[in-house]
Amino acid sequence: QPISWTEVKYDHIRDRKDIRQIFGEKYGEWVRVLQIGGDPHGLNGFSMELCGGTHCRATGELGLFRIVSESAVAAGIRRIEAQAGLVAYESIRNELALIDRISKRVGSPPHELERKIENLIQTQKSLEKQLRSLIQKQAVQEARALVDRKKQCGSFQALIERVDYDADTLQAMANALRDIFPGPIFLAGVSNGAVSLVATVPKDLTAKVHAGKWMQAVAPVVGGRGGGRPDNARGGGRQIDRIDQALQQAAQYLAQLG
Repeated sequence: QPISWTEVKYDHIRDRKDIRQIFGEKYGEWVRVLQIGGDPHGLNGFSMELCGGTHCRATGELGLFRIVSESAVAAGIRRIEAQAGLVAYESIRNELALIDRISKRVGSPPHELERKIENLIQTQKSLEKQLRSLIQKQAVQEARALVDRKKQCGSFQALIERVDYDADTLQAMANALRDIFPGPIFLAGVSNGAVSLVATVPKDLTAKVHAGKWMQAVAPVVGGRGGGRPDNARGGGRQIDRIDQALQQAAQYLAQLG
């Protein structure tokens, strides 16, 4: 199909529904209408839009045409980006070479590569689950040693400690601790570049210490937020260097309650 373009005054084509334009875009007095098909410069092609693009005189010059992305530019209007000609050919060659290298790396022919990768992913997930379980079991064992490090905060005996595990593991530790320790517990840890916080309060103390409010008072210290129920709360933040100040705030909060 022939491709042509024509410069016309915007007022002349503003209301034409067959010429695509982006809603809300500010156009000048003169615009460039790109047309595919129809009579050259006749503004009667099967595809027409306001566009500053293409150096092609016919669609056949594009050769191999490969869509690489699509996105929304306005309500009901999508934009595609594509490679054409030798660029598209080289892109396909490079991806085929990549597939060949991956196939050799994982020991699978290309036609079975998807199934092989899926099996590897499932194996990895299973191993990660087992590892998390082992880490949590180890953490629970470590938690028992924390009981000896209780401190007096006002009228409360509390455990306020840093143990560098992720949030789920901290929660497992807190759950184990409240079975053997009768006071408020606040644990903080660093994992994957972030601070995790967990607070638990025995149910018979929640009238005096609300775990959710306790967390809300501490989490901002590490640049984060948190909250939860009266007996259990979680939070976190990104300011790792302020974790010691957060633990101090946790202790001061309890002391102020009496």
